[in-house]
Amino acid sequence: MRLEDIEPRTLDDLKRRVVEVARGLFENKLVVSTFGVVSTRIPDTEYVLITPSGFSKARLDKDNLIVVDLDANLVDGKFRPSVETPMHTHIHKRRQDLGAVIHTHSPMACAFAAADMPIPCVSAEQAFYLGGRVPLVRNYSLPGTTKPTELESIVRALQNTNAILLRKHGVVVVGKTPEETLDTAIVVEDAATIALHSIQLSRPREFTRRELKFLKNFKETRYGQKAARADSQ
Repeated sequence: MRLEDIEPRTLDDLKRRVVEVARGLFENKLVVSTFGVVSTRIPDTEYVLITPSGFSKARLDKDNLIVVDLDANLVDGKFRPSVETPMHTHIHKRRQDLGAVIHTHSPMACAFAAADMPIPCVSAEQAFYLGGRVPLVRNYSLPGTTKPTELESIVRALQNTNAILLRKHGVVVVGKTPEETLDTAIVVEDAATIALHSIQLSRPREFTRRELKFLKNFKETRYGQKAARADSQ
């Protein structure tokens, strides 16, 4: 589908949601100043809606957003793409199952990234929601990288998790929708805060594989609202 074939109301609603999520990053103190990036795949297209370079997430507007293709080329919009656009589009290109990618500089999680450490899984919240450790991508040099090997390292790190750390830089989270991905970013920062405090207090034991497997099954079968079976109505 071409960009001009997209229903204007559909694109406008998607822009509204991206702006709300970007502001949510600022309100939850996951970014400061102009840092952080939100991107979402435009459904049934090869295009990505993404926040531009140098805009405060607290003051972002729908008219500020831009559209790029999966090779990070500007397709629509009057502003310069974020320097992290190649990373976002590479993830979208390689992970067609995803709908959104968010990059944050949340302080507690970034403390682990700066220390070249994954976030250890020492809280039930992290085990339940994130499924284990938040891994660190060590094959990563500097912000705005376009090196194919580094971009592939990021994609590989996201194969079994929806949150990763970039060495000495920040956080990348992925999900089906912008809203779901924002929730994950919030949980990552909370998990990092708990992990950091627990390390300061003692030598916490991480969850075992058996415990993680139990919590994964618990989440899939017993948590939240499930559709009622026809024979139980």
